[in-house]
Amino acid sequence: MDAILWVFVAFGFLAAFNAGNMITLQIQHYGIYPSVGREHFVGYIRANNAAAVVPTIVPALLLLVSSAILVGHRPHFMSLWQALAALALNLAQLASTAIWQRRLQAEMAETGYDDAKVRLLVSTNWIRSIAFLGQALLATAIVARVLARVAAG
Repeated sequence: MDAILWVFVAFGFLAAFNAGNMITLQIQHYGIYPSVGREHFVGYIRANNAAAVVPTIVPALLLLVSSAILVGHRPHFMSLWQALAALALNLAQLASTAIWQRRLQAEMAETGYDDAKVRLLVSTNWIRSIAFLGQALLATAIVARVLARVAAG
């Protein structure tokens, strides 16, 4: 396999991984914030923020890199608009992270649990969740189209 095909394989894997990871965070993890308890919340969110590097931050950054590479160098079965859409979705989730999620989590790691901040975190995190899901659906659609062509001969 040539290098650019490996970049697409990495993109597809990371798109699916990040979508599953973000939906888990959205539905399960953020949903239990109120149950942690105000007295334990600062320690919990600090531990969460530190633990997020390998399973969440690194794969998201790798997805961004693979998306950017695919804009300039794509396999023949991926169109420019698909590569641009993947990158745009990645930039949308990155912007959401920078504008809301990272700031809110950092603030609560210092000040503790805050109902309004948790509501804002959960509601704005849907931007990231939808962007990652969009990338996973895009990658799946591309692979499905390739497989259909192969099956048709």
